[in-house]
Amino acid sequence: MGLDVYVGSLTRYYLEGAADVLEPIARHQGMAVDGQDPEEVIRAAVLRWRERLSHWLGDRLAGPLEWDESAPAPCFTDKPGWDGYGGALLLAAHDEHPELPPPAQVSADWPDDPAYQAASARGAGSRYAQLLTPELWLPCRFAFTVRTQDICGEEVELGSSLALLEQLQLLSARYRLDGQPAEPAADGHSLPAAAGNGLAVLLRLAERSVTFRVPMKLDF
Repeated sequence: MGLDVYVGSLTRYYLEGAADVLEPIARHQGMAVDGQDPEEVIRAAVLRWRERLSHWLGDRLAGPLEWDESAPAPCFTDKPGWDGYGGALLLAAHDEHPELPPPAQVSADWPDDPAYQAASARGAGSRYAQLLTPELWLPCRFAFTVRTQDICGEEVELGSSLALLEQLQLLSARYRLDGQPAEPAADGHSLPAAAGNGLAVLLRLAERSVTFRVPMKLDF
């Protein structure tokens, strides 16, 4: 299964799979959906979820959560792939733990890397926390990540795309990765090449999330 990154309204994201999500939405949020327009049901569910999330986070936020859930809200997608995404996370993790030797290449078992495990552990306090653990980022200003449930009741790690963008810019600057990575090794992606590719995609999409005030989400 490949990895895409989606930037746009959550209404549009969930509408693509409306046949599969309407029942979980109705069950989790106690909403009636029979005979109603799926787009309006999903938008109402997203707005209800956002309001509850704002209330739950309370004083941890500088203000209520707000972003564009309108029908005309723009959307963007791109494919960092698992190599690119994993490479970016490994680069961040090994920047936090330079005492641990980084792998030469990004393999399918990159989540087992000791530096990644240490940097992404709960309470690790990584300078790249917004990159290492969330799978959904809201275009709102807050410094933490939090485990919660999405509109269907599925567990999700939530972060801020504004904070994510700053952390991606920091990582890119520290490694001078400018979207022109080295060529992949003949037998697979080298860590610098994969990380450069992944960072270029994630930076571009995080910038669009912030500019257009729409969420950013891993899609796999």
